Amino acid sequence: MELLLDPLPETGPAVITYAAGEGDSVSELVEAILGDLEILAIGLFPGWLPEGERLSGPGGGGVAAARVLAGRLAASTRHFGPFLADLAERAIRHRGPLVFGRSGPEGRSFPAEVRAAGLARVIASTFGRASAALVIYVPEKLTSHGETVLVAGCEWLAHRSGMGIWLVGPELRRVETLHLEVPAAVRRLAGEMTAPPLTATVGVPPVAGRPHAGSVVEQAMEAALAGCDWAHGRSWNQMYQSKDPLFVMIRTDLMWVREKCVVEFDGPEHETSAHMERDRIRDRHLERDGFTVLRFTNQQVMGDLRGVLRHIDEFLRARRLGMSEGAGWCPKKDSRTGRSRHCLC
Repeated sequence: MELLLDPLPETGPAVITYAAGEGDSVSELVEAILGDLEILAIGLFPGWLPEGERLSGPGGGGVAAARVLAGRLAASTRHFGPFLADLAERAIRHRGPLVFGRSGPEGRSFPAEVRAAGLARVIASTFGRASAALVIYVPEKLTSHGETVLVAGCEWLAHRSGMGIWLVGPELRRVETLHLEVPAAVRRLAGEMTAPPLTATVGVPPVAGRPHAGSVVEQAMEAALAGCDWAHGRSWNQMYQSKDPLFVMIRTDLMWVREKCVVEFDGPEHETSAHMERDRIRDRHLERDGFTVLRFTNQQVMGDLRGVLRHIDEFLRARRLGMSEGAGWCPKKDSRTGRSRHCLC
């Protein structure tokens, strides 16, 4: 699924993944999903509210300004004004990491139908898409009652929200199963991958121009870069089309286009042979186009953020001075994986 959806075709919907649990009733299941989607929408703010990034916070006129901006947006779009204004106010009042599975900041009580349709529009607009789709992972060993609740809840969401609902995983007796043919190249890579455990209830793709809402590493990096004068010109999660017309588009974590510098942050999943091969191919195409790719592990960022910042700073300063390589940083081979890493010595 990950390999097929990254990058997503420009005409496709915004795709959100959801790890469903077994619910006792349809209303309980729907409420759980809507609650997590609301937390997601709040975490994606201000991506869905033009000029929302200028709002300072809950103090002063931040809340009032958010409601005004939401009203203006709703007047010229399909958004429902009162719901959008309430969501914007809650986003201003809540600043912090996304925590799914628990109640978000309280707001007005809207009917489930209004929340479902409103959230679908907000999520789609955040990614510049006309629609959204929810990929729901079916729990293993689902009981007969749990299956009935899941299917009925998904039918309700599909009709009320306008989202496409995709159920993936174990076959269900109450719905027709469709087996998709995966391209051979993707099958080869996927055959080497071990499915990691689901670490979050909701999975969301990154928004172009912003650090990933669900990535602690990217959020920490952006918070640090915001205070660095030398970090101007950076761009998060942008798509890049290689000069090789036969190669797919590349989504980079962090890029300085003018300096032709790409910075990638690697989690544990990048240590699998499939991910390592993907990264090697991606880096090779970027390097052929004149880019230098700096890779840091999540552990490096969270364990020595100042060191990572120093090395990026030194490379950019050197590149801006016309040097072909940055001073003060050195690529090293990982003795276990054979991949290039940037030492923080």
